[in-house]
Amino acid sequence: MTNTTGRLGLGHGSAFGDRGVAKRLGALGRHTPLSGRRLLEIGCGDGTYTMQLVDAFTQVEAVDIQRERLELFRDRLVADPVAAQKINVRELSVTELDYPDESFDLVTAIEVVEHIDDLDTALRQVHRVLIPGGRFALTTPNRWFPFESHGFLIRGKRYRPARGPFLPWIVPLHRRLADARAFTVRDLSRRLRRAGLEPLAVEHLMPPFDRSRLGQRIRPLTDALEGTPLKFFGMALAVVAERPTAPPR
Repeated sequence: MTNTTGRLGLGHGSAFGDRGVAKRLGALGRHTPLSGRRLLEIGCGDGTYTMQLVDAFTQVEAVDIQRERLELFRDRLVADPVAAQKINVRELSVTELDYPDESFDLVTAIEVVEHIDDLDTALRQVHRVLIPGGRFALTTPNRWFPFESHGFLIRGKRYRPARGPFLPWIVPLHRRLADARAFTVRDLSRRLRRAGLEPLAVEHLMPPFDRSRLGQRIRPLTDALEGTPLKFFGMALAVVAERPTAPPR
């Protein structure tokens, strides 16, 4: 569910289980209505998040560059003709959006921006297609989480996150080995503002532990940490930004 053309790898954010999906949407929904007239979902993948959002919008544009995952999404829509009438699925990169200016109330990018090579161009495109006052809602890895959540590559061999503790903290090594970015709040906010988008809210999310048996045992503790200063070390950032209604002076 990514948009990338170079070094960074393709992602599969919708591979998260139900709790991971709900956790991300819940965090974003606390800071902006996930409803409106028109939604653009960047990196829609197989439609996992799109199908959770479609009922709250009049029309949805869902874009990705991974053709095989888009085919899975289209197969899903065959079984749901009501949703199919509202969702237009396209193979399209976020850096090459062809929608008119000020087309969307909300743009989402869930576990996507870390995979986009030309992120500055992508964010400018998001700004362009949002209506004034429109919102950009995204989730992405937090650099201060001790593990590279996508795993990492050494000489073409992929290693699981547990094999690389503290890798995201060693920035030059992380940039060389990881095929996805991780962001600090400061860095991501700077990039958003450079594109004309004003950050409104940030949440730190601990891992959902959908599939880890050990994680499911400690999940009540890690969820509780989201309400403490230790949330700083959460796995992901949930961010809402806005296209201002008037240009900055």
